[in-house]
Amino acid sequence: MNISIIAVGSELLLGQIANTNGQYLSRLFNSIGKSVVEHTVIGDNPQRLERVIKDGLKRYDTIVFTGGLGPTKDDLTKHTVAKVLGKNLVTDATALEYIENYFKEQGQEMTPNNKQQALVIEGAKVLQNHYGMAPGMLVEIEDKKVILLPGPPSEMKPMAKNELLPCLMDDDSVIFSEQLRFAGIGESKVETELMDLIDHQDNPTIAPLAGTHEVYIRLTANADTKNECKNLIEPTKNAILDRIGKYYYGSDDIVIEQALMNAMDTRFSLYDGVTNGALYTRLKNYDTNHLLEGQLPDSRVFISEIDNIEDKLKNATQYVKDLYKTKLGIALLHDQEQVYLGYSDERVFIFETFKMPLKRNILQNRSQNYAMI
Repeated sequence: MNISIIAVGSELLLGQIANTNGQYLSRLFNSIGKSVVEHTVIGDNPQRLERVIKDGLKRYDTIVFTGGLGPTKDDLTKHTVAKVLGKNLVTDATALEYIENYFKEQGQEMTPNNKQQALVIEGAKVLQNHYGMAPGMLVEIEDKKVILLPGPPSEMKPMAKNELLPCLMDDDSVIFSEQLRFAGIGESKVETELMDLIDHQDNPTIAPLAGTHEVYIRLTANADTKNECKNLIEPTKNAILDRIGKYYYGSDDIVIEQALMNAMDTRFSLYDGVTNGALYTRLKNYDTNHLLEGQLPDSRVFISEIDNIEDKLKNATQYVKDLYKTKLGIALLHDQEQVYLGYSDERVFIFETFKMPLKRNILQNRSQNYAMI
């Protein structure tokens, strides 16, 4: 299956909103082994939209539209698609009842144009909208699939995942992916270490992806059951971890701050002279065991002015540890482009360093991930 995603809405072209729907759908379809080969954004113009639809039907077996299903005159997606397909629009009774009940519950008068949201293309499989009014549609014509989804992400995402995705799964097979996450290693290094595995991949497939200071490897298997897919993935996963496992921190939806907090088993506090509190916030969001007791910004109020940066770092770790009565004190300071990360527990003080461009936004933002790595 090759998929073209077409986002409809002049507000996208004007830059008033970002096309996050395209990103979400690409990830969703790729998770079941379906290939997205093109993204298009088109304004609210029926002639241009008609051209894009006709072109897409010639080149792809599946076209997915987002947006243009609402009640106003510029919501023209389903009207234009129906015209190109030579289909009529008919009222879906379930959708109309849902819309009418919504206005009754809100104590509002329903304007006639809202009935337009209940119109669907004849013969379409209707995708229920549990978070809005306009239903989605899946139209199958010859060997083509045409899919219409609402534009608001709060409506589109649950519809795509819960209503649409089961319709696209192959009856005779299951596709399952696991995404391995690595930090502290570059994409080129990963490719070099795994080149022979990538060159000889079959089932599962191996797809390296670059992230922000991270690298992801998506392993995708095809089999009769999910467990069979997992069994196919396991040997390849182990082979990868044998080579670059020291950089691995988790799989799928885990983020590095979550992995770090999962690995912590000691109450600690943070003295932050670099990230302006951002590191503390990221860690605290995943502090389910209440191990991060508090933080301090760098200030001569807390520690006296010391010329030697290493001595200053040691004093900072000790100060914050004593203040919050934790077993571990961590301090992050910088001297020009050199960033210092220090640790003090009840026995020893150790520190590490890394370089970071001095521009304040880069220093603050990138140092967070480097510190966690």
